[in-house]
Amino acid sequence: AQSSKVVGRAIGAIDLPRGTTIGAIVRGKEVLIAHDDVVVESGDHVILFVIDKRRLRDVERLFQVGLTFF
Repeated sequence: AQSSKVVGRAIGAIDLPRGTTIGAIVRGKEVLIAHDDVVVESGDHVILFVIDKRRLRDVERLFQVGLTFF
């Protein structure tokens, strides 16, 4: 299974780096405004606003996909 640390979590429960905000989620043909109770699903495209570009590496790490072998 492929998944990142944000899949299956509500936006309000994601510990984003300071100065980073999720603006919206694109799910198929839908655009969802990022409310705290919206749960990120596999395959979603997350629109992020990052104020401090020095935090980009932290944001990338949070969203990178890890491979699980079983």
